[in-house]
Amino acid sequence: MRYPKDHKDSSRQRLIELGGSHAKKHGFNESGMASIAAAAGVTTGALYKHFDGKADLFVALITAELARTAKMYEAVDPTDAVSAARSLTGYLSIQHVRHPEQGCPLPSLTPEIARADKAVKEAFQTGLLEIHEKLQRLTATPEDAWTLMAQNVGAVMIARAVSDEKLQLEVLSALRSAGQKLLFERASDLIKSEV
Repeated sequence: MRYPKDHKDSSRQRLIELGGSHAKKHGFNESGMASIAAAAGVTTGALYKHFDGKADLFVALITAELARTAKMYEAVDPTDAVSAARSLTGYLSIQHVRHPEQGCPLPSLTPEIARADKAVKEAFQTGLLEIHEKLQRLTATPEDAWTLMAQNVGAVMIARAVSDEKLQLEVLSALRSAGQKLLFERASDLIKSEV
């Protein structure tokens, strides 16, 4: 049976997408190649046709996941404080806490990346800097972008680590307020500079 020309690329993309969701939910190191392949609906052999090994797959997953997050922030208009706040609210939501497979890879995978090999760390750094660049458009300074990123990632990590939903919501709410101050200041400054 002959496959269409783009079959290999679409299979690889599906592996990265579904493998990324599986890794964010279950942890990359805890997931064997067999479970990642099963999550993508392929055999382990098919997985190895696309990736040289687990480290190669991790690089691909990190690259794709962080690019997706950067693209999300790129779509936010820095002069539209409501849109920026909506993005922040979505990130700091109980939905994001409960469903890591659907969200940003930073709260789920950063601890594992810290223990990974150089290629994974380099892919992470590249993607992280791209996210920072997109966030910087929404904040007043590079420092504010790092602050917003670290606060948000930390809040989601803490909320996931506690069992009390009331406490989860308290953490998320506190960080939404802090983040909105940064975003509204930036939007206000941009609007004033256009007048």
